[in-house]
Amino acid sequence: MQFVLTEEQQLVRDTVRKLLEKQWDPRRDQALSSADAVDGPVWRQLAELGLLGAGLPEAHGGAGLGAVALSVLCADIGRQQWRAPFLASAVLAGTALAQAPSGEVRDRWLRELAAGRRVLTLAALEAGAGYDYRAIALTARATAAGWRLDGRKHVVMDAACADAFLVTCRIDDAPALVLLEKDQAGLEAAPFTAFDGTSLATLTLTDVALPEAAVLARGAAADQALDAALAHAALAAASETLGACEGAFERTLDYLRLREQFGVRLATFQALRHRASDLHADLEMLRALVAGAADGLSRDPRHGDAFAALALAVPVGDRVCREAIQLHGGIGMTRELGIGGYLLRVNALSRLFGDATYNGGRYLDYLEETPHD
Repeated sequence: MQFVLTEEQQLVRDTVRKLLEKQWDPRRDQALSSADAVDGPVWRQLAELGLLGAGLPEAHGGAGLGAVALSVLCADIGRQQWRAPFLASAVLAGTALAQAPSGEVRDRWLRELAAGRRVLTLAALEAGAGYDYRAIALTARATAAGWRLDGRKHVVMDAACADAFLVTCRIDDAPALVLLEKDQAGLEAAPFTAFDGTSLATLTLTDVALPEAAVLARGAAADQALDAALAHAALAAASETLGACEGAFERTLDYLRLREQFGVRLATFQALRHRASDLHADLEMLRALVAGAADGLSRDPRHGDAFAALALAVPVGDRVCREAIQLHGGIGMTRELGIGGYLLRVNALSRLFGDATYNGGRYLDYLEETPHD
């Protein structure tokens, strides 16, 4: 397992960190939603550097840097609290596209995503499905000209800035991935903003025409593409949570070293030192699991260790970020300080991709489904 970054991965980390520190201020930009990022300087410069396609194949314009580099990039996004459609477009939808069978539409969209020219998002969650993106009830009905779609998809990430939607449905009782342009007749998105600034929407499909060219994957190919997308999204969410925890923890340590009470630095109080050491232990355990998940996905695009990492990231993220607020005292509750933004983000990720119980169950399912020597 790789615990030390290569020179290339260190360059990704340093580049993204410096760019975000220079161009993004979460306290200044706290009114912006994730959909606003595509018009901002960070998105544009990451596209110019080729990092929006970090996890996409080189054959279609991506950087092909692999899961470890993707994890490093997402950790710094979490550390700097950058709100953008990167997870929705480059990771979730981008991985599903990359794992789908080759085709003219699929290959063209991969090049567009890698260049940062267009945004694609996955529309998969349905009413009553909970966190399960694989629970597909939306069924295409056959017509003389092909198929038609009627139904709804919920909690669609960054629909407000998406140029198209990768929609899960059933065709002839088999799962399918289809691509629908945002201006297609009968397609309507009702946007809203989550508590952490993530742009979300409910997608309504009313008699939407589904041509054959829009069907990117069916049956086992669709299942495999979706499973790979969810595994990479779990890694990205766990990595972003790790980065958020690191950012919150480092700012808290700086505060304890500088803040005085009764003429004594807070960092000298034994009770506070014990609390900080417990958080450090939690972070090291999460860091090891995220590294293992990235290593697993670099060998198998559907590796289940990503779900184990997210299962641990959910409680660790909540605990570390809550402790960071409490250790700052009253000022930790203010929006101006911005420390609470870390807690909002890690809790939002757990609502988007599942809590600890759900992701732990996904990991156990993977172990049962995967043959072992």
